[in-house]
Amino acid sequence: MRIASLALTCAALGLAGCFHLDRARFVRTNEEHVLVSNYGWYLFHYIPLACGNANKDRWLPWVMFRNDVQMDKIQSRFMDYAGTRPARNLAYTTYDSVMLEIPGINLPLPIPYLLTYREIQLSGVLEEPSDGAEKGAEP
Repeated sequence: MRIASLALTCAALGLAGCFHLDRARFVRTNEEHVLVSNYGWYLFHYIPLACGNANKDRWLPWVMFRNDVQMDKIQSRFMDYAGTRPARNLAYTTYDSVMLEIPGINLPLPIPYLLTYREIQLSGVLEEPSDGAEKGAEP
């Protein structure tokens, strides 16, 4: 009984949702590519069940019954990370799945809008400020 409840808890936490802020630096240009993403699960496509926690001051990686899979929250976290660095090549992607899908199985069950999945991503390249811009000098 304990093993079943532990497995159920682990599965629920794994499916709860997740917020990511991933970064990679281009060695030649010293620019940084940033990808901010969040996903969550919804009941009947509108009632949030669980998603990644997009708050800046968070102690849990996910939240229940709150909708953080929104462009303004993702964009706010991107801008917080960027600071004063200029961004270019911004692109965003959204993905909605309205069919009931079991993760790992590519065949959706024919029960639309019961349990739906939503994901949003924002990516861009952050430029390094020039030396004059760092020191506050005018061009």
